Amino acid sequence: MSAREWSPRFDESFFTCYIISRATLHSTPDATYKNIRSHTHPALYFNIKVKRGRKEEIVARRYSHFRSLYDDVRRNPPDYDDVRTSNQVHFPPKTCFFSKIDDDFLDNREEELGIFLEHLLKQPNYSKHPAVREFLGLDGINSDS
Repeated sequence: MSAREWSPRFDESFFTCYIISRATLHSTPDATYKNIRSHTHPALYFNIKVKRGRKEEIVARRYSHFRSLYDDVRRNPPDYDDVRTSNQVHFPPKTCFFSKIDDDFLDNREEELGIFLEHLLKQPNYSKHPAVREFLGLDGINSDS
């Protein structure tokens, strides 16, 4: 569900999410997402606000985590997926490590990842996909707690 349509009156079967910020972290944030590995070098994380029922959480994900999500849903689409639909979800390309990365690039990357997430979740049944639920930490968000 888009953030514009969201209401905390919805029960926990509904959720919305959107990127709220980005941060360069020197250590791995506390999280249980499968692809987060410990690191001591700076890494760029995108902070995603996830609202479910009356509860809100923020999950931090790197570009590589978004890519892993994209690969997971492409490899294992919902059984009722129309192949033409999954091909419509665009994922922003990886950037050469030696490219200059400035604020304009990061603003654009953040916007592209937000669009990717929004388009993915608008596809029929993708919001129930196990990879999506894990990526957003949905199973750890209970609206009653």
